[in-house]
Amino acid sequence: MLGAAWIGPMGLIEPAKEVEGVEVAAVAARDLERARAYAAEHGIPMVFDSYDDLLGSDVVDAIYNPLPNSHHARWTIAALEAGKPVLLEKPYTANANEARQVADAAERTGLVVMEAYHWRFHPQADRAIELVSSGAVGEVAHVEAAMVFPSMHGPDDIRFRYDLAGGALMDTGSYALSNLRAFGELDVVRAESEEMAPDVDRRTIAELRYRNGGATASMLSEFTGTDQKAELGDPEDIDPDAFDFEFRAEVVVNGTEGQLHIDNPLAPMWGRGLTITDPNGETVLQETAQPVATYTCQLRAFRACVEDGGPNLYPPSESIKTMELIDAVYQAAGLPVRVGV
Repeated sequence: MLGAAWIGPMGLIEPAKEVEGVEVAAVAARDLERARAYAAEHGIPMVFDSYDDLLGSDVVDAIYNPLPNSHHARWTIAALEAGKPVLLEKPYTANANEARQVADAAERTGLVVMEAYHWRFHPQADRAIELVSSGAVGEVAHVEAAMVFPSMHGPDDIRFRYDLAGGALMDTGSYALSNLRAFGELDVVRAESEEMAPDVDRRTIAELRYRNGGATASMLSEFTGTDQKAELGDPEDIDPDAFDFEFRAEVVVNGTEGQLHIDNPLAPMWGRGLTITDPNGETVLQETAQPVATYTCQLRAFRACVEDGGPNLYPPSESIKTMELIDAVYQAAGLPVRVGV
């Protein structure tokens, strides 16, 4: 694991306990004492005081990269060149050009890079795509994706720093766009952003159009509670009721014969699953998602892809398309594309 990141317990450490054949063997951080404290807290046996030293270790088989967005490309390419496949936190890179560079490195080395859009690895994602493609709501007319997250870190969150490729679109919006892309490729019609800091969006909305027909789409990405700060620790220990935060995650597919509502597609084990209603609003199908965590599904898929040649549901080719769409939304909103180190 590169960096003593707060997402580590949820994104890797706890799922590894559920996935046979995976052990979190080492962590590296720029601050050695921080790395040691993190390792002690989470039972990680090895600590390195530099990313390069970890990448050079013969004990480490694969890399989890949850570094700031601006560092995704540089250190993923370094990992690949060191012979290590990578599970790369979303968004893939700071921009589409960097995404192509990572894709080139993956092709050159023949190693796996899997972008960590954890929602895509849960069985509910395939089920939703299957329902829409089979005509369960008729011909698709409009798809909406809304991802509104609390900023538990407050105004000093690294996601609000342009030099670290931050912004709501890079976080909540990347989820929204990846969900919209599950139903086809898109072009941006218009977008607008509300800035938290110069060139860094707190809120971005976009209108889009699918290329494979006349269907349209809309996206909302937003951070709430940006003027508050929670004491960080295990994310599961934070009480959102103690703060003026809003959480909203949903995808709605409107068709000529009905509507599919996906409640909390990012964490379906905590949501109400899939619901299809007819044009009169009557429920015709309701399914509860499997209780398995999305991050566990993701880590299981990564292990299978690396060790068994299993499928990569979010390979570099997909990641490039998502990053191209993120860049296009920023440009339509009048904000600069993010940059890496």
